[in-house]
Amino acid sequence: MHKMTEKLHDFLLEHIDEMSQPWLDWREVEEYSICTADASRETTEYLREQNQYFTRTIVNVLKEGSLDTLSSWAQETATKRAQCGDPLYGSIHYFKKFRLIFLERIEAFVDLHQSRLKYEDTFSWNRVVNEAFDRMIELFTMYYGQVADAHSYAQKMRISELSTPVISISNKVGVVPIIGQVDEYNSSNFAERIMMQTKNLELSCLIIDLSGVPSIDTMMTNELFQVVKMLDLLGIDAIITGIRPEIALTAVQLGIDLDKLRTYGKLKDAVNKLLH
Repeated sequence: MHKMTEKLHDFLLEHIDEMSQPWLDWREVEEYSICTADASRETTEYLREQNQYFTRTIVNVLKEGSLDTLSSWAQETATKRAQCGDPLYGSIHYFKKFRLIFLERIEAFVDLHQSRLKYEDTFSWNRVVNEAFDRMIELFTMYYGQVADAHSYAQKMRISELSTPVISISNKVGVVPIIGQVDEYNSSNFAERIMMQTKNLELSCLIIDLSGVPSIDTMMTNELFQVVKMLDLLGIDAIITGIRPEIALTAVQLGIDLDKLRTYGKLKDAVNKLLH
């Protein structure tokens, strides 16, 4: 390692507290952010340790000349931020602020050693540090996205499981209220779960209510009416309620004969007919 680069490495580590404190002082009160200025003392100390770990990681790039060591901090921190729901844009904002603090500390070192430095030295340090920050932001964003996507998918599956129960309203009649986009149910074995639940409840009639479906495409309409056919094969009467005009139009375009299906405009009309 170049002698002056080694001195810069040591200088930055010696002033690590003087770099993290301005970053902490710069925070503002932000709802839903771990970096909020009114965070608890424990959280603030955690952020300080995290920031200093980040600083040592970037300084190590100056020493080793490799970006390979950045991944560990990025993955660990991004995972925690994503899990607690901290906004990604907020983290990027704090990266930008700390980059300025970091570069200002390098400028302070340059001022102390102007007579011993070459232009090439300062240019090289600036390039390496900026490259390290940019790569860290890329890695952080990638890991954050992976965790957020996994969390979103798991949440969607939980919602889907909760929002497609067969609700028994009598010994022989059940209701499936479908809420949201039908394609969300298709990806989570929606049809199979309906069959299993209907069979376990020993129902002879199942009402599929579409009142909560805002829109539906051709593929999903076909999927839905395949469920009706499957119920028929099991000897279970299927009734569809809340069919919107666009759903009816799509069904007709698919060649589905709605006249052969039992339909009602409203769920309550079907329930009243079957239970009274």
